[in-house]
Amino acid sequence: MDSSNKTSYLLRKYPLLRVLVAVLFISLILSSIYVINFKMRPIPHIDSIVPPVGSPGDVIVINGKNFGETRDMNYVEIAGTRMTSSSYISWTDSSIKLVLPANVKDGLVYVGIKNARSNPSLFANEVDIPVPVTTVKQVSRPIITKLSAQKVNVGDVLTIYGNNFGDIRNQSRVLFTIDYNRRLRDSNVKNISYFTENMVCANDDEFDYISWSNTEISVVVPDGAFSGVVIVDTGKQRSDPMELNINESAGYKTFTNKKIYLLTYSADVADVVCDGLSTLTLRAPVPFETAAQPMVETIEVTPIPSLMKYQHDIIHQITKTKSSTIKNVMNYTFVLPVYEINTKVVPERVGNYSKISGRSFYELTTEPDFLIPSSNSDIKALANQIAGKEKNAYRKARLIYDYMLKNYTLLKKIRKGGAEPKDLVSKKRGDAFDFAVIYTALLRASGIPCMMDAGILIGQDLSTQPHWWNEFYVENFGWVPVDVSLAAGLEYKSWSDFEIEPKEYYFGNMDSHHVVFSRGVNDLKPFSVDNKIVQQPRSFALQTIWEESTSNVSKYSSYWSTPTIKGVY
Repeated sequence: MDSSNKTSYLLRKYPLLRVLVAVLFISLILSSIYVINFKMRPIPHIDSIVPPVGSPGDVIVINGKNFGETRDMNYVEIAGTRMTSSSYISWTDSSIKLVLPANVKDGLVYVGIKNARSNPSLFANEVDIPVPVTTVKQVSRPIITKLSAQKVNVGDVLTIYGNNFGDIRNQSRVLFTIDYNRRLRDSNVKNISYFTENMVCANDDEFDYISWSNTEISVVVPDGAFSGVVIVDTGKQRSDPMELNINESAGYKTFTNKKIYLLTYSADVADVVCDGLSTLTLRAPVPFETAAQPMVETIEVTPIPSLMKYQHDIIHQITKTKSSTIKNVMNYTFVLPVYEINTKVVPERVGNYSKISGRSFYELTTEPDFLIPSSNSDIKALANQIAGKEKNAYRKARLIYDYMLKNYTLLKKIRKGGAEPKDLVSKKRGDAFDFAVIYTALLRASGIPCMMDAGILIGQDLSTQPHWWNEFYVENFGWVPVDVSLAAGLEYKSWSDFEIEPKEYYFGNMDSHHVVFSRGVNDLKPFSVDNKIVQQPRSFALQTIWEESTSNVSKYSSYWSTPTIKGVY
């Protein structure tokens, strides 16, 4: 009996076998239909979110396709939180309109339907991003009627009385005179145009804005302010200037020898291995704006970013649907002026931080963080040993500076990213990064506000290298710059027109060859709690996240170039 006849015989003889074969055949057909439908099922896709930046109570529209004609069990998820039914205004296959809830956070937005999720798109809370808003329309020119004091110190709280300031600040600013190139200090003739040609604004990063109402503003007099005028700027109109004198009994600061740099750097991502739809987010740092580095201008960013400036970064998102070897390259170009800083401090006239001890910026710059080990017992003991009986903050900062130069050796090469900066204390050897970390830690352990700056050091041949230095705060005066590693003999192609004795110069002064990318650690949060994050240790910016990818990305390669100088003017 051949095999076909045998099979036919078995099927006729055993009815149960016939049933099993029929069931198996039907299962195969149903499985095939399911697989075909699964592969052909519509996947939701987000094209845009309008607007991409909002705040609680705002209405946003998500545009795309394959959302489904009705919401049913479909959903929108923002930063890991699904919107409740009360948030939805309308739902169609290509457009979803919803109201942002009170607890809305920054993060990735997904549209979910049965068994599928869309590509992610980025949403940002406008509280954290400098974009114009129109909640309050300014229809009248702001007017200053009086100031709480006519003579103040840098760091004092000044109350400005008047009208038409706006009920909330939004992007309004308070501007103070700053004296670039000693124009005011060395001039015998001073007028309003002199006072208003160069201005410095109160600093959001140092929490300078205490309170704001339509008739009264409380603001901290910012670092770099000089005797001249104060102006309220709403972004649409400016008040008339009101005269203000800055007390210099504790010393003064000058900004000279300006250089203008054309700066560029790039980042690339390649060889992405992923399982289905995935997203990589790059956070590219922007040069920091300070009194000595004002008016940073972004000239070019390619390709167009998801967010232009968010938490001091430019945000790029790369979406992949499958593993790819294609390289994505991002380019960034900036123009920025940098001034040399010179300080003259009168130590016996500086304060004891009684004015600022309760402010957020004081706590932020005296407490330990993930990078600065100022609470370490060895660090605290060493700080006490160095300071001895000295109580004056300025003199203690100098004692710590001199101790490090005498007892620690600077390495020529930058150590690997995972190296422990505290090794400098025990092994007496470290690189510029270690010197800046430990100087910050020792000052904070002594109760002195101190920040670690990161950026690049520019040689006369326009060569660049990642670099780190410090600023410490003196009450009644402001920030004092320090570069311990340059004082210790760090090698770079110094400028021939800049003849100095490094040890004396780099305590209290800073040349115009440093470009700042971050002041202190930029402590960032991932856009999704499930995302994988990547840091760039001992790089030109101090931030906790440089790259993040969705969980289904198994690996990829990336490269960040050191910023280079294409021109100096």
